[in-house]
Amino acid sequence: MLNTTFSGEDDLLQLKVEITTLGCNTSATIRAMVALTAKRLGGGVVEDFWRDLMRDARARGRLGDEIDAGQFRAALSQWLVELFPREPVDPALFLLRQSEVGALHARMQIPMWLSLHVTRALKRGICGNLQHTRLSQDEFVQAILYVSGVLDVASAAIAIAHIGGLERALRAEEALREVSIDDDFRAEREKQKASLAEWAQGVFLEAHRADGGDGMLPLSRSEFGLWFFHRAQLLFGRSSEYAAIAGLVEEADAHVRQLGDGEDGPGRHGHLREIRQITGQINNLLSLQFSHAFDIGNARDPLSRLLNRRFLRAAISREVALRRRTGRAFSVIMLEISQFRALRERLGETGADTLVQQTAAMLLNAVRSSDSVFSMGRETFLILRVGADAQEATAFARGIVERYAATHFSIDGQTLLENTLNVGVIEYDGHPDPRRLVDQVADALRRETGSG
Repeated sequence: MLNTTFSGEDDLLQLKVEITTLGCNTSATIRAMVALTAKRLGGGVVEDFWRDLMRDARARGRLGDEIDAGQFRAALSQWLVELFPREPVDPALFLLRQSEVGALHARMQIPMWLSLHVTRALKRGICGNLQHTRLSQDEFVQAILYVSGVLDVASAAIAIAHIGGLERALRAEEALREVSIDDDFRAEREKQKASLAEWAQGVFLEAHRADGGDGMLPLSRSEFGLWFFHRAQLLFGRSSEYAAIAGLVEEADAHVRQLGDGEDGPGRHGHLREIRQITGQINNLLSLQFSHAFDIGNARDPLSRLLNRRFLRAAISREVALRRRTGRAFSVIMLEISQFRALRERLGETGADTLVQQTAAMLLNAVRSSDSVFSMGRETFLILRVGADAQEATAFARGIVERYAATHFSIDGQTLLENTLNVGVIEYDGHPDPRRLVDQVADALRRETGSG
């Protein structure tokens, strides 16, 4: 069973030794013959492989509708030629290239079995064609060992990068999930604080009634108490804050019982004072409890408070998967503050930061709750507009630009009257690599600004 928590550096170092040894043990004659075979017959081998692949229902469902067949075959042929040059390979460059392939497979969510299937098919094809060359029997055996060794090392390097990419994607997906629910938990925290304040107010009102407050409700039986001992126990039950709050709830109930016993005078005021202090302590602990349990670290850009760009790939991958299931379009919009360098010189660094923050706030107010806004750099932003084709996304982006131009920003006593956002819009076209979509919208933005 593969251990997916390995350190890739150690594995790549071992592969570097293996590919170096292969190069030293393989003669120039064999390298030249294998290189010629790969170049001459590679296209045919790839064509045969593609036909076999399309007979496989899993592969056909994964590749048939999403990847251009011609581009795929051309890239595979080129990769095959690169694997077997006439000259000895540079081990570092060889492994770097395979790592790039593995990272691409991870981004495109190509299954590992499919990558391994490619390697096996190519190995069979090349070795089969080597039988028809003028190599001697000993040279043929050495050639087979060379081809198998190179493809095995390449396959292992691709797998290392593939697994590493999947691990990073999973971590990013989990962090993005926490970011997505962060606002809900903020709302939950405020709701429970309000429930706690409402209970305390009810106790104080009951305590000052003429009948002595027989209707005072223990905190453990209040709306807050029911949430705390049922829902919150599942979420925070092991935290130190939870245990401390549970103890304070018991103390509050003890004071309520004594108030209900009809204690009068200074004692009554003392119990109410203690309840007020307990309520304040619970409030503070609630904030800590939510903060510790759902700490999203550096998920947000510290300046703009928008989502960090390192979570963009996970967000796009999620939308790509949803589009496969539902067919619903989505688009990405990239925006940048025009003439930002000149504005920074005019406003200073602090003023420029304020402008970025106010721009980010405006974008957040403009999008729907289902959309996501990312910081792509100090003055550059990206909106993931779900359920929107290019026409709708373009109209939405145009509205943002018009609204931004009509906004008068007041920064350190200076009023900015002419504000411009450059914008690029791209609808997702079905390609499974999230990076390609980001590159496309960046190109669209550059065309808009005339810097491309």
